[in-house]
Amino acid sequence: MKHAFIFGTTIFLSENNTLNYSDGLTHIEFLKILSFHDESKNRVLTIDAHITSKAGNEIKISANNNINGANIRTDVSAGRIKVFEPDNDEPVLDIYQLNSHEYHGLSSHILNEIHAQHPDHVVSVKGNFTVNDAHFLIENEKMFIDQNGYANGVVNAHHGVILSAADIDLTS
Repeated sequence: MKHAFIFGTTIFLSENNTLNYSDGLTHIEFLKILSFHDESKNRVLTIDAHITSKAGNEIKISANNNINGANIRTDVSAGRIKVFEPDNDEPVLDIYQLNSHEYHGLSSHILNEIHAQHPDHVVSVKGNFTVNDAHFLIENEKMFIDQNGYANGVVNAHHGVILSAADIDLTS
């Protein structure tokens, strides 16, 4: 099974369902898709996440549930989960599984990869959070990890989705 993860205008294609951050020495899993939305099987998009908000609040989510008592609100629908801090309209984390009829609105290079590689699931990841002191800002057009911006990329992530603030060798 192949999954497509979209960060701004960058697409990662992988058979793994986890997102990791690497500082060059260690890999830290910060998001895992436990189940993808499947209407025919009455399944909702379900995640585990371990991130820190910009305000410094540690957020731990297990099976879409806040497990460490963080002061957050989660909005869960069949194909989407959003995590909000109080008095903030912008989500700390927004995971959205696109339906095939929504692909036409994506950047052409992303659409080309979806048509060429036929992933089973296409998931958009957005947010403003930190992982191991690395700041992630993921919006519609770009992904920033610390001061490094990423846009219009295609990555066949054979070893899983591993994000980093610097160009490092992630094959080891």
